[in-house]
Amino acid sequence: MDYDFTHDIYGAFRAEFSMGHEALGYWLTYELRSRQLVIAELLSIITQLQSHQRLDYLMEGAEYNLLLNQDEAIVRAHALDSEFEEEQPKDDLVFYDQQSTASCGLDDFIEIIEGWQQFTSAE
Repeated sequence: MDYDFTHDIYGAFRAEFSMGHEALGYWLTYELRSRQLVIAELLSIITQLQSHQRLDYLMEGAEYNLLLNQDEAIVRAHALDSEFEEEQPKDDLVFYDQQSTASCGLDDFIEIIEGWQQFTSAE
């Protein structure tokens, strides 16, 4: 999984991830943003997960949710949870689904969050 933290043309923080992990970039850019207190809280929750004080954690966002468990982090768009999903042809939505959900191991997620924390606090 490759990623890069940049600024858009307006100077806003932006996370870009390789194909198959685009949802992580969207979640960082538009859901987590540069909210340092929330980032610190997430890192604390991850520590609790690693020490088995928690089984899982759900952070609900405006468009994407983050689900953490002791093994992985999953970002998933609300649109994928639609009750109408079963009525739509699956083959036509594979590419859309790949952009709307992503997961990675908890250790990789820690690296991403710590990097994002450092990047967004540098300004």
